[in-house]
Amino acid sequence: MISGTSSPSPWARAPQAECPEPTRSPNRRGRGQMVSEEVLIMSNVLDELWSGRTLVLSHRNADIDAMGCSIALAAMFPNVTIGAVESVSRGAQNLLKSFDGHYQVTVDPQVDHEGSPYDRIVFVDTATPSQVEPYDKYLSSSIVVDHHILNSALADVNTRYHCEPASPSCAQIIHRLAVEVGAEVNSDAALAMVAGIMADTERFRIAPNSALLDTLTILEEGGLELADVVQAIERPVYDRSRVIAMLKAARRSEHFEIGNFILARTRVGAFEASAARNLVNTGADVGIVASEDGDTTSLTGRASRRAVDAGFHLGEFFQRLSKMTGGDGGGHAGAAGFKATLPVDELEQTYLELAMEVLKGLDPR
Repeated sequence: MISGTSSPSPWARAPQAECPEPTRSPNRRGRGQMVSEEVLIMSNVLDELWSGRTLVLSHRNADIDAMGCSIALAAMFPNVTIGAVESVSRGAQNLLKSFDGHYQVTVDPQVDHEGSPYDRIVFVDTATPSQVEPYDKYLSSSIVVDHHILNSALADVNTRYHCEPASPSCAQIIHRLAVEVGAEVNSDAALAMVAGIMADTERFRIAPNSALLDTLTILEEGGLELADVVQAIERPVYDRSRVIAMLKAARRSEHFEIGNFILARTRVGAFEASAARNLVNTGADVGIVASEDGDTTSLTGRASRRAVDAGFHLGEFFQRLSKMTGGDGGGHAGAAGFKATLPVDELEQTYLELAMEVLKGLDPR
């Protein structure tokens, strides 16, 4: 049994009394969706959530997909506590505000092995151990649901590790697995999961047909319109600190022409994902942002559709960099992260040399 005494996050709100208790519906497999043997095996594990108490834990600076998965599990299953490592992103905070205080988020819950209020931990949207430090020691003994590159080392030691790299979002996996064990998709769960799909497909701009079909299914099950979700995740917020960080990132940026592609990079101390996205939005094929925290250097990357269509995979790129440097990295083709105990100058030189090797061998379609 895993223990945890927790401190509420600054935006934690008490659940409202009128929020319905999750109930189990008859098994709903056979509604026209193909369910693989891997999903069926995982469904038996997710069935655990009907009894006992569950801590759902999302990665550092939890994004909308991670928080959407967490909220959906709390909406569909009983006795679920939502946790996050270190912080919750601005987008995820906007999503939380849409539920009028129904769901609390515990940042950095205290977890140990004695006197636990939890019977299990479920990690969602977790690509690498470094994303959930210091909770990474529980990965091998917990349920893990992810959609990034398969972590073969974790798969070897954890029979409850479920990874679908082809899934555009983690929310789609949570939906399939939950419905398979009889969970009812209410409006809260539907809003949270569709928000996750929209966020990880860049508002459907890079969405395959499967993401659109799953979105329509979830909206119908939850009795929502797509406009309800758009309103929830696109609340206009002026953040002066973010504006200043973006301006600093732009001033410090530099670019390199590598074959038929442009790699742009910069350094910034906050809002790294937004800075990397801005580099790509201004025309770079690959944008990489470095940040330092003591002896640790982190990289946040984004890749354009042009680069991805040509065969570039940022998650695999960071995995190769991990083997070269002893760091930890991975993610999607178009969005990924990396962390290593190396000086930033040394790491930037190493990944630039690797990028020259990888990008020069690709031709845009």
